[in-house]
Amino acid sequence: MLRVLHVENWKSFHDPVDFTMIAGRERCHNDSLFPDGKARVLPVSAIYGANAAGKSALLDAVQLLQELVAEPRARGRRLPYNPHKLYGVGKPTVLGVEIVLDVPDATSNRDAIVYYEVAYTAERVVSESLYRLRSVDEEAVFTRDERSVDLYGDLGENDFARAVARTVQGNGLLLEALANSEDQVDRIVAGVIQWFRRLAVIRRGARFVTIPQRISKDDDFRQVMATGLATADTGICDVLFTQVEREKIPVPDGMLDDFEAKLVGAGDEGLLAASSRQGAFFRVRRESSGEISYERLVARHRNGDRQFELPFDHESDGTIQYLNLLPVLYLVGREGSRGVFLVDELEDSLHPKLTEEFLRRFLSATGKNQRRQLIFTTHELHLLRSDLLRRDEIWLVEKRCHNSELIRLTDFSDKGVRDGADLTKIYMSGRIGGVPRI
Repeated sequence: MLRVLHVENWKSFHDPVDFTMIAGRERCHNDSLFPDGKARVLPVSAIYGANAAGKSALLDAVQLLQELVAEPRARGRRLPYNPHKLYGVGKPTVLGVEIVLDVPDATSNRDAIVYYEVAYTAERVVSESLYRLRSVDEEAVFTRDERSVDLYGDLGENDFARAVARTVQGNGLLLEALANSEDQVDRIVAGVIQWFRRLAVIRRGARFVTIPQRISKDDDFRQVMATGLATADTGICDVLFTQVEREKIPVPDGMLDDFEAKLVGAGDEGLLAASSRQGAFFRVRRESSGEISYERLVARHRNGDRQFELPFDHESDGTIQYLNLLPVLYLVGREGSRGVFLVDELEDSLHPKLTEEFLRRFLSATGKNQRRQLIFTTHELHLLRSDLLRRDEIWLVEKRCHNSELIRLTDFSDKGVRDGADLTKIYMSGRIGGVPRI
């Protein structure tokens, strides 16, 4: 779970800001919180603000960390450096996360909490550190500056980690280098690597690239997708692959020939996506007879006793957006599933009631024994209700003098933002910020 995101000199955020998922003193919806020692961690957060205020930049920061941890960098390759253009060019960007791991803490009855941070410019990593946070103090796992890397505890006694530390490149993360062989590092480092791998980011206009693969291989997943779309009143009753002629696949013949050549044995199959058409996915399979079969992912619609099938690239933007979100509900509906889900503009192309229903279904799967979080940016006023969200789950991003600031709704109790207040009316009045100045 995410406890805190720290951002400094990143895009429109020049001054340091901390986005926290640690609950405040609110008394409502306490049964949805996750107890973490003396703190309580929130399951959701909604981020509001005017266009270009910096909402998406917060999600970008977490996604960038995920990419830096996952992707090796060639020597000399520039880092994705995007500082504040007025005040921060040439200064390091600083990104950090405080997270709860699926690793028991050796000194307490709770799971380990760590803080990972990296500061970097386009050319090099300036500093990198990982600390284990204990009840009364913190313990370094590793620290790094431009001159040296220091390893501590079990990691310091690990021959593999020491070898990696001596050879880590100036434009690469130590954590990424260790991730190449996570089975050879201690549980804390492996837990951080796993946290980033489970992180899911759904961007606006994202294509559901992995969903067809799951539909093809997992019938339970397919049924959940179909049920979810039916519940959303899309008219869809099923999702499936149906036979199609080779000529109907919008892929150049040469490319299709090369793809088919890779299907050597009977039962071999692969998926193709027509890059120019969102939702156009095809399954190509070599049958036991040696022949190649072709199938297209379609949605089956029902109207009374009549049915018809429609390719997903012919479906509405709202249907595609909801299909992108449904795997989140599938995962949180599974016993013991954990994860952090970041969604940019949750309501994109969705009816307000459908956005609300998605949020309610997510919240129904949260609680003291669950570790699931949904963090999303939005303009949807319909969600600004105390029966749905706590005040400490609502954030505003306000840009002043070309610098983005982050404000929690509970910071405005002196301006009438108290329990039971009409949050929509207060927000739209503009007196707490987060709206365009027109």
